[in-house]
Amino acid sequence: MSQFDALGDAYEQSVNMPYREYSEHPSMREAVGDVTGLAVLDLGCGTGVYTRRFARWGAARVVGVDVSDGMLAAARAREQEQPLGNVEYLKRAATHPDPNGDPVLDGQFDLVSSVYVLCYAATPEELLGFFTTARRALSPAGKRFVATTLNPEYSRDPEHYSPYDLTLTPTVEGEGAPVTLDVRSPGGGIHATAYWWSQEMNENCAMKAGFTNVTWTSPTISAEGLARFGSQFWDAYLTPPPTLILTATV
Repeated sequence: MSQFDALGDAYEQSVNMPYREYSEHPSMREAVGDVTGLAVLDLGCGTGVYTRRFARWGAARVVGVDVSDGMLAAARAREQEQPLGNVEYLKRAATHPDPNGDPVLDGQFDLVSSVYVLCYAATPEELLGFFTTARRALSPAGKRFVATTLNPEYSRDPEHYSPYDLTLTPTVEGEGAPVTLDVRSPGGGIHATAYWWSQEMNENCAMKAGFTNVTWTSPTISAEGLARFGSQFWDAYLTPPPTLILTATV
């Protein structure tokens, strides 16, 4: 059973929170670029928020994979309510890719993306598993894995991100150290345990999985977010940001 099984409604509602709507969303949109006509794998899709977004952004086919039955049930329910037609959801433990391969996923996608997934790998082996699943899924023409994940340099002050209804509470320091995540979303609270991995660990796992280059990008604030809240509102969020965007290329 996944720690996310009962969090579907809260996760869906959280997408309207200011930091997600005005920072995470536009930052990911810019990072992935034009997806028109592409086949996209949404790794750790949750309730399908980004699976649906990729479809609306013009992707020809989008597959969301997740290990949580509860999240997948919510994603499939949304597809039934508002069918997009080119969206599919599959259960996969992406942290433990089949050593014999996965013919349904392997080599089928032009782009792999994930949001808040890498930081839920509890061990180095699971982190490597995420990168391996992503690398195997890319077709010969596919070049990129784009992921929003926990910034290794996030503020250790639990109150630093509280103006955004977000709390990150460290336990101990070091590779794989648990970080408690609390999000006070309109649909109910999200309480989960993430894990701290250094940039070096992420990059080493990416290289072991077959990627050749990794770059990191800080999130930005959209013009709408600046106009609605003012630039000072976002100062704490951006210095340092709680997340970074990792792009691993072949």
